[in-house]
Amino acid sequence: MTGPQDKRTHPKDPEGLGKSALAIWWQSKSPIFRFLAGFVSLMVLFYAFYYSPLYEQFIMERLLGLQARLANAMLHLIGHKTEAIGDHLVGPDFRVSIKGGCDGLEATALYMSAVMAFPFALAREKCRGLLSGVLILSILNLFRIAGLYLAGIYWKAGFEFLHLHGGVILFTLIAISMWLFWVARIRSKLLS
Repeated sequence: MTGPQDKRTHPKDPEGLGKSALAIWWQSKSPIFRFLAGFVSLMVLFYAFYYSPLYEQFIMERLLGLQARLANAMLHLIGHKTEAIGDHLVGPDFRVSIKGGCDGLEATALYMSAVMAFPFALAREKCRGLLSGVLILSILNLFRIAGLYLAGIYWKAGFEFLHLHGGVILFTLIAISMWLFWVARIRSKLLS
């Protein structure tokens, strides 16, 4: 029989802090494994949600409509007579329809997953990185949507390229670059 002062310890937890076997196993893995496993798991969860009926029926239409209204407001600031109708930006000369994939969520999820999975950052650093990164990417995506509308008016030959390739690839590269910048900041804090 054990007394109240006896502590049950695990060989990998000699202080008896009560970590679960799963937590001990996870901490025993290399940081690269933890990052990759965490990143892939978070991206799988994102895509499970992104293609779920919950998102498609209740969130996507509202999000795309909000993005259309905000991009419309940006275009009004520079003198364009546009109107947001649902997920469409409509002007006298051109119309843009914002659909899934144009919402910027995939690149944002890539950034968020990489920040959350990064093993060398404290929770508060991750929260700061998530808040600032999501805000910046959301604003940049609105510029991208408004820019596509402007390309449709002023550069019709380049619209399809920008829409299908340039915008998505460039936006994803921006998200990755932002994450690398965030990692560099965390690394400099660790080294100082």
